[in-house]
Amino acid sequence: MSEILNLYPTLTESGVNKAGISIQQIKLSYRDDNDYFPINIEIENGNEKKYIAVLKDERVKWSAETHNLIIHKAGTIKHPDTLFGSNGIAPHDSVIGVAAIWSSKKSDLHGTIQYGEFSLTSAPYSFDCNYTFERSILRGSLKYKLVLYLKYNGNPYPEEMHLANQTGTILGVLEEFELYVDGNGSIFPIKEVNNEGKPLWWVDFDITADIFEDLFDDEHVVVCLNRAHPCFPDLSIEESYKNSPLFREVISSALYIIVMSVKELADNEWDNVITGNNLEPGTIAEATFYFINKLGWDVSSPTALAKSIHKYFDENLQ
Repeated sequence: MSEILNLYPTLTESGVNKAGISIQQIKLSYRDDNDYFPINIEIENGNEKKYIAVLKDERVKWSAETHNLIIHKAGTIKHPDTLFGSNGIAPHDSVIGVAAIWSSKKSDLHGTIQYGEFSLTSAPYSFDCNYTFERSILRGSLKYKLVLYLKYNGNPYPEEMHLANQTGTILGVLEEFELYVDGNGSIFPIKEVNNEGKPLWWVDFDITADIFEDLFDDEHVVVCLNRAHPCFPDLSIEESYKNSPLFREVISSALYIIVMSVKELADNEWDNVITGNNLEPGTIAEATFYFINKLGWDVSSPTALAKSIHKYFDENLQ
């Protein structure tokens, strides 16, 4: 493993504490029919400053292809003056910027989000901003790194010549995470249809899909909810499945169909699915692995699977 050797001082944990830097956990939401709804974050591994997470929408509506993603980030630096001068990370009359560097590899897109700037006399400094990723911008995952950088170098004193002097230099990382936006962001893709004489719901599963390559999205797996059915209002889909026993029953049954369909397609590679061996993020196989392992489902038999899915919804989503 290679290490990066900085030729200038950068932000340390001690510096974070001395400056009184406090960063609020990120908040996510999205817009749907002119209303705004929250998206929960479920951390898979890491800690509050560096982690990998998946997204959870209780309405089971959000998709990176069909909805935007709004990121709210806020933070405070109580004593910014401690970051300047010969014992800090920037010259006394320089300006430090706060920004996020983001990338979405599968979209082949990257950029920066500017949150503001502060100087020696900015006491205290705080920021509170929203940034919107429009629909279809993100694919696969979103990598996000919140940093301090040198925005303006100023005129260093002789005793400050050891400090960073190149505009744009990263002076410290405050937070870093990766959010998976495909696959298990919502439990599965759902679309509403209007077909007279058809059932209340059904699952369209592409049996020609490569479960190890194709994404878990509405091109390959989708649950159809039929507005033309007289029982459609009973689903209460504008709220969440927590408030609708019928909606929970639909989801439970649909997930059973999906898992059993994946098992049939996987054939002798089923063990790779249930162990998560070399699965690509966002694929049908990876989403199925998530359901089975993270939600604690029993796949030893069809009966055990059905019981464990219903048990999960009864115990966790009431």
